[in-house]
Amino acid sequence: MILLWILLTSFGQLLLYFLLNRLKLNFSGIFILLAVLGCYFFIFPPYFYPEPDPNPNHTQCGMPLLAINLGFWIFGGGVAILLHLIYFLIFKRTKKKVTK
Repeated sequence: MILLWILLTSFGQLLLYFLLNRLKLNFSGIFILLAVLGCYFFIFPPYFYPEPDPNPNHTQCGMPLLAINLGFWIFGGGVAILLHLIYFLIFKRTKKKVTK
């Protein structure tokens, strides 16, 4: 489920990049990257936390929370940065060559 969420967010990130390219807005791609990274670090992980066990006699393990956070931070953040680099290094460079 987490990987599906990362793929959907990545697709939305690419759509926003193409929309900004259509509107010819410069330097706003970094704001999209920062917003997506902020979502991966702070907003998305709590939605995937498991429900705590209501029995007070059981100890609560923090490993699922750690795995969810690190999954979003490493995989989500890595994919977001990779998409940003691919878009702005490849697509922007080929667009400049075409216009020259």
